[in-house]
Amino acid sequence: MEWFMKISQKNLLIVCFLFLLLVCILCNSKKTAEFAYIGLNTWYLNMIPSLFPFMVLLNLLISTGLSYWFMKPFSVFLKPFRNTEDACFVLFFGFLCGFPLGAKCVVDLYRRGRLSEANSEYLLSFTNNIGPAYFCGFVLGQIYLTPSLGKSLFVMYGLPLLYGLFLRHTRYRRILDRELMTRRPEPPVIKPVLQCLPDAISSALTQITVLGGYMIVFNALRILPELLFTKNPYLYLAGQSILEISGGLLCIKTFVKSTVLTIVLAHTCLAFGGLSCFFQTTALFQNTPFSGKKYMLHKLLLCSISMIVSYVLFR
Repeated sequence: MEWFMKISQKNLLIVCFLFLLLVCILCNSKKTAEFAYIGLNTWYLNMIPSLFPFMVLLNLLISTGLSYWFMKPFSVFLKPFRNTEDACFVLFFGFLCGFPLGAKCVVDLYRRGRLSEANSEYLLSFTNNIGPAYFCGFVLGQIYLTPSLGKSLFVMYGLPLLYGLFLRHTRYRRILDRELMTRRPEPPVIKPVLQCLPDAISSALTQITVLGGYMIVFNALRILPELLFTKNPYLYLAGQSILEISGGLLCIKTFVKSTVLTIVLAHTCLAFGGLSCFFQTTALFQNTPFSGKKYMLHKLLLCSISMIVSYVLFR
């Protein structure tokens, strides 16, 4: 029993949980495989076509140094945020391409010295959302038919933008204003596009594969609420939605009959993103000073705001 005394209480709980998870998977292998297939299918049909081209383009712009010049024509539209060209690039691509490229863009530019720690932390708080391609192609097409596309887009993307503006002129106003006066990085050295293209593609392949792995694993974990909360539909929906966003949205579509409630719950889940998205994002934080707790706090705040506003707009 000497090994038992050496292991910490936290690690002991993790070992017990993993053992119970293994038992659940082995005893319900067919159902677990069905859940895992949903993750694989969603990744293959929705995520690869909508994200991979953007991943290659994003990697190429950053590695060549063209990201700085890319934003010059668009920075005039982002003047209310009063930030650098590199930060505007994160804003543009974060909202255009969606999760996880918003966070990846921040981390890449921070490691290249283009963004400060405070500015990176600020951008992470509101730019890493579900992308328009996924939202319009998967959510609006398969989860619900919106009575107003404008209202749905406002909840999805208008609210995070307003949240970012609020933080810019309150919590981060002094520190970012000071940075604009004292620290503006020089334009980067431009590298040849063809020289950077192979690395951009191979890096994008790695990123999209990791994304698929997370989607498959966390969809397989949906066996837990399937076993624990089958008799309680509210806990069942909560458990499914918290684990993985795509599977949670499909459960909302299946079990919720009210159109308004379907829309409200869908926007709430989309604002949070699920644990699968959270762990994919925090995996990017390795060897950086960024906090997963702060990121989660901002996600929960946006989740609450989205739930209230979507209820008011769609009731």
